[in-house]
Amino acid sequence: MELIAVILLVLLVLFGEVGLYRRRGLEGLSYYCHFSETERTEGESLQFVETVTNDKTLPVPWLKAELTTSRWLDFPEANSAVTGENRFVSSFFSVRSRSRVSRVWEITCEKRGVYEMEHIVLVTSDLLGIVRLSLHAADHGEKLTVLPKRLTEAGLLLPKLLRQQYGEQAVRYSLLTDPCLSAGVREYVTGDPIHRMHWKASAHAGTLLMRQEERTARQTATVLLALESHRPDAGQMTPDSELLEHTIRVCAQCLWEFCSNGWQVRLCVGERNAKGNPIATPYGAGNTMYHRLLQQLAELQLQDVLSMPRLLSLSASRMTQETVLLITPYTDRRVARWKQQSGGLVLVTGHAHDSGNCADAVVPAPEYLRNGEAAL
Repeated sequence: MELIAVILLVLLVLFGEVGLYRRRGLEGLSYYCHFSETERTEGESLQFVETVTNDKTLPVPWLKAELTTSRWLDFPEANSAVTGENRFVSSFFSVRSRSRVSRVWEITCEKRGVYEMEHIVLVTSDLLGIVRLSLHAADHGEKLTVLPKRLTEAGLLLPKLLRQQYGEQAVRYSLLTDPCLSAGVREYVTGDPIHRMHWKASAHAGTLLMRQEERTARQTATVLLALESHRPDAGQMTPDSELLEHTIRVCAQCLWEFCSNGWQVRLCVGERNAKGNPIATPYGAGNTMYHRLLQQLAELQLQDVLSMPRLLSLSASRMTQETVLLITPYTDRRVARWKQQSGGLVLVTGHAHDSGNCADAVVPAPEYLRNGEAAL
């Protein structure tokens, strides 16, 4: 009788535990994950934080989170697996009653792009592993933008290019100013002309202030970024993604040099946006504009790519008024003809891809630079 009583008691406890977890296993249980930063650069690291909160008196003995994200976010290998373009990450938690547990991952951004936790599957269980319950992740956190890294191995690129067009010394902007274009005020310096004194602002500030005026003209540039990795007649069906990523890093370096030197610059990319139109930015200058251009490069999908003639046509209306720089993995007769007609500059990023013999500079991938090939 005692044995039967013990067995019945055990069965009662077992069924009670199973029923309790079936009814209240997910009550007060929540999961939240997020990146510690919303923006990083290729090669940099950041933290990915998972937090599980249990607001009930019943403990959670076992919770498994299965995350799906891009393979280019490098999690520790012991807890992740890569299949195709996806990375699968497994994470396990055990949470006491009315407590919170967090896990912090150190991850590395291996490639530019915009990333998020694409899919999260949460499964929890009771003490004996009999009851399996699924939990919905309420918030996947904000997206992470990974900016392209500038190619610095080849040194400064614009001096090599502009020497071809303007000679040894390039002027950043006009030395004359336009009194109709105000750029704010600054403190008075001995020798400043009195007619530029801002009397009203000086009286308000209690010190002499001078009007600042914009330059009458700034040098402008259009950067054309080609995303065809090879000539149409090359017989290659699959794009060379590594070459295209190298081309984007070269473009980032050129944009940085333009913006750092006061140029008004815009970017035209050989890819269509969501509306089917070619990607083209407005003109801008300075650090703010450079950051916007990097964000645009980070968002490129390398999918709906424009043909070379269509890309070259984007700058046709401004050829005689500005510097036009074509950054391309290859050249051919069409590029050579465009260069002859427009006077534009051509920078080739592919090794031995200057079939049109019209490159002003060649910047091959870093492995070729390390082997002793200099950027021309």
